[in-house]
Amino acid sequence: MCMCLVLSACDSEQTTKKKAKKKAVTAKVQSAPYELLVVANKDWLKTGAGQSLIQIVEAPVEVLPQIEPNFRVTSVNPEAFNGVFRTYANIVCADVDKKYKEPELRMATNVYARPQKVLYVNAPDNSSFEKYMAECGKMILRELNENEFSRERGLLARQFNGAVQRQAKKQFGIDIKVSQDIDDMKTGKDFLWASASKQEFRQNVCLYTLPLSTLSFAEARDSVMKINIPGGREDQWMETDRRTVITDEITRNDLVVIRGLWGMRNDAMGGPFVCYCYADTLHNRFLVAEGFVYAPEEKKRPIMRQLEAALQTVALQ
Repeated sequence: MCMCLVLSACDSEQTTKKKAKKKAVTAKVQSAPYELLVVANKDWLKTGAGQSLIQIVEAPVEVLPQIEPNFRVTSVNPEAFNGVFRTYANIVCADVDKKYKEPELRMATNVYARPQKVLYVNAPDNSSFEKYMAECGKMILRELNENEFSRERGLLARQFNGAVQRQAKKQFGIDIKVSQDIDDMKTGKDFLWASASKQEFRQNVCLYTLPLSTLSFAEARDSVMKINIPGGREDQWMETDRRTVITDEITRNDLVVIRGLWGMRNDAMGGPFVCYCYADTLHNRFLVAEGFVYAPEEKKRPIMRQLEAALQTVALQ
């Protein structure tokens, strides 16, 4: 059973004996996206318990053409945790000690810098720590990834492509914020395709609708893409590699998140995609916001996560 206590930076300070008022944290994080600092004894990190944590945060991102870890990990001993190390956006502090009665996870935000999430994972012994990782590892990874998504959404809130936003509102009555790099648009019947024309790799966002009664997403997606994203010949169009499609486990009843790989029929082009399918009951439809990339020989994780953050900004009107 996962025990978790969420604290703000100020709340965590109030739990100290002094209960002194803490000054606002003004330092900005300096780590690159999807970098993670693990604060723990480095010898302990080599044990089975330590590796159970590392294996969680370095687990491969789901449904990419090549293996890419969720986070790039740097570790530091607790006594060296100071200075620039405290400006990481994502920090996990792991401690195994008999003083803990049972395993626990505490979370705090903006403790040393902004925007930052610090996770404290504690356990009385190695065996219980490993068991806790098996039970709660997915939650830990989800919290860290959400912090990165939050950073991306924060950037989009300040800088986004207004032309795409206006077209999305005109066609679908929704609000969405996409990167300013996504600058080229093509429209069709209940379909909008926006792409980054000046990048060496291609980031793409598509908006389209499906009936609420849709049962086979892959089949419905292929029908839409065959019409709207053809290839250079009549026998070429985008299609879904149905062997790769997975549906995320989420708690929202009005949203389905689907991931997979796409390919161009009778061509070598392909890559990953992610779809956020919003149930728009007012209009009896799914509003599908999809991101996909074509980026040969490029790492896909960072550019796919940028797209996914944009899909999360969708607001039904």
